[in-house]
Amino acid sequence: MITVNEAMCLQKTIKERVAELRNLRSSVTTEKTTSYPWMEKQDGKIESIVVKYDIKALDKKITEIELFLYKLDAKIKQSNAKTEIDIDVEVDKLLSPLE
Repeated sequence: MITVNEAMCLQKTIKERVAELRNLRSSVTTEKTTSYPWMEKQDGKIESIVVKYDIKALDKKITEIELFLYKLDAKIKQSNAKTEIDIDVEVDKLLSPLE
């Protein structure tokens, strides 16, 4: 078990990690190279795409982390719903119109 404060810090860190993984998924999962075997003819170019990361594994990891974030957020909100604070306040007086 962890405290709500620890959970919120963890949540922030993991959200940053998800953002990094999403960038990785969209930008550097493949590397495209172009070569020209005959320098005088540019219409004979050869393009090759090399996969750097397994897209399915990366997507699975992102999904696992997002599911964890969902569960963590639900637990934090559930905890906050049970927590009471002791404060003396006159709501009617605070929200009354100006006289």
